[in-house]
Amino acid sequence: MTDASTRSLRLCAALVAVASVGAATSAHAGCPRARSQNSDVATTITFVNQSGEYRGIYWKDFSGSDKSYGGLNPGERKTISTYLTHPWEITNGPGDCLQLVFPRPGGSIVRLTARGRRAQHPSQGE
Repeated sequence: MTDASTRSLRLCAALVAVASVGAATSAHAGCPRARSQNSDVATTITFVNQSGEYRGIYWKDFSGSDKSYGGLNPGERKTISTYLTHPWEITNGPGDCLQLVFPRPGGSIVRLTARGRRAQHPSQGE
């Protein structure tokens, strides 16, 4: 296979991946469409609930469907083994999407805050 053929195949694969993001729908109102892309680079993501309210945690699978990873009561934390291209959706008690987050290399700590504020997501673990 030539370099041009390899580049063309990679471009086609990238276009399919981007198009499939639009095909996925979230079961929770308010979140952008997303799906896991691959499981190439392992990492961790830690959610720390500082919101004072219950928060649900959902992994967006390869088809864009939501897979529940339970939830966190106020003051609780949970560390999950994941991959860089795996999106995680955070919901409130009624199931409304509050935000979509992606893990970062070296591990991430995501501090879940009050409803009107975005979660704090440092560049790497603390």
